[in-house]
Amino acid sequence: MKKILSALVSAVMGMSAVIIPPVQAVGETSGVDSISIFGDSIASGYGLDPEKEYNYGQIIGDYLGAEVGNYAVSGDTTFDMLEDVKNLSDEQKNFISGSEVVVISIGGNDLMLYSAKKILAFAADNGFLNEGFTKDNIPQNPDITDLLVYINIYGEGGLMEFASTGLTAQLKLGRLLTDIYSNLCLSSGNNENYISNVMIPNITEAIEIIKSINPDARIIIQSVYQPLQLSPEYMAEKLPGDKAVAAGMVRLRFEAILADYRAKLDAIEGVEIADILNEFTSLPDDAEDTEQGYAYYFTDMQLSGEERDFHPNQRGHLAIAAEILDTIGILHDDKGLMTEVYRNLPSSEGDIIYPHIALDTYKKVAGNFMLGDVDFDNIITGSDATYALREYTVLGGGGDTLFSSMQKKAADIDNDGIITGSDAQKILSYYTYVSSGGKLSMEEYLKSQK
Repeated sequence: MKKILSALVSAVMGMSAVIIPPVQAVGETSGVDSISIFGDSIASGYGLDPEKEYNYGQIIGDYLGAEVGNYAVSGDTTFDMLEDVKNLSDEQKNFISGSEVVVISIGGNDLMLYSAKKILAFAADNGFLNEGFTKDNIPQNPDITDLLVYINIYGEGGLMEFASTGLTAQLKLGRLLTDIYSNLCLSSGNNENYISNVMIPNITEAIEIIKSINPDARIIIQSVYQPLQLSPEYMAEKLPGDKAVAAGMVRLRFEAILADYRAKLDAIEGVEIADILNEFTSLPDDAEDTEQGYAYYFTDMQLSGEERDFHPNQRGHLAIAAEILDTIGILHDDKGLMTEVYRNLPSSEGDIIYPHIALDTYKKVAGNFMLGDVDFDNIITGSDATYALREYTVLGGGGDTLFSSMQKKAADIDNDGIITGSDAQKILSYYTYVSSGGKLSMEEYLKSQK
């Protein structure tokens, strides 16, 4: 077996409507002729390169063969979206009246603005502002970018250094985070319960207006993902030791806030939830609290300087599109934009091909399952053999699987329930066969070898 493994390793190394027609109509009608999208910068595709990248509305429209009216506005809060819906033009109302599906992405800015105000006030009161700034410089409606501008987060004498000085500092930070969570999510005492008392009523009123225009439309609203999920390698470099403890406190509190928001969205009558929070986290229910999740893969949070961005990158928009399409439930084998975007994604982060839960959703929606196609690019190459071999090596060394459930199915060539070096060898053998002009499918090829 060692010789087989060695051989394998050597062998392979604005509010105006943007109406987007389908790039490539599907072979059969999907029953969805048009889709309307409302919301914020996530829905508008902020940060993407319009010359070579696609927002999730475009991917959905192409998959369903539907026109897309994208009415999302970067920076919108639930207040803003409600005003947008109240002031629709006749042309916009006409388009919405014919839309079988209305997708809403909203709430992230409300939560960021509310939290940023309290965090900046805490930083100002405790001397953690960057040099040259005082409390008077803090904007009235700050966002996450303002946190990076005004707060000394990582520098000498900064917030993270303070948080790593011991239990007293961590308790102080903990009280801040508890105050933010309580006022956003709870109604006891003097807490505002801002999500229930402000955000949900704004969303509900906007939905009622949309329903008055189109009573038959399916309303799909996205949960908000948690952007504060970083890779272990990044954490080790940027936030070593006690700084990681403080960062973990922040992450867990905001995960609780976003879970509460998702539950309250789900309670709105007449809506369906596209659970983007779950897709981006891409961890099983029994995952340890120390496991971060994969938002860093679907955003550019780990880039440096001005390139750092919590908005979805191309991988993120693909994941959102797949989850919304799965929620709509009109699925087929895709030969269009969704598959094209997946095959042309930027290189993976470290050992990740594509995080588990999101990958299974993508493959469920895209279809075209092929035995041996471990990376789901619709062709079988030496890379698939390499991935299978790596999985076998990791598991053999006592490590955790790197594969999603559907990847395991694709890599298990002999269908014995485990990934072995033999599976990798068979994938490589088939790749050699098709490279020399072979036309049989993997299944047909395996039969021919018996």
